[in-house]
Amino acid sequence: GINLPRTASEMAKLGKRVRIDDLEPGDLLFFNTGRGSNTHIGMYIGENRFIQSPHTGSTIQISDFNKYWRSRFNGAKRIVQENEDEDGNT
Repeated sequence: GINLPRTASEMAKLGKRVRIDDLEPGDLLFFNTGRGSNTHIGMYIGENRFIQSPHTGSTIQISDFNKYWRSRFNGAKRIVQENEDEDGNT
């Protein structure tokens, strides 16, 4: 039920920063590829793995959050939807 922007760089501006040691399933992982900062994104699924699409048009795959990806890791964000009660409190 949460709408996200289309690009990884736009998504990186949202949410709450998460330390690498505090990752939970659903957290977004941002990576710096050869094309610059926050140019690739994955979603952490637990057990040191994340889901990603390597490039446009390719099959979605589960990848290990290994040395290769950690060397390109730029940070993680937790996107949470704040619910309001009848009084507008979150």
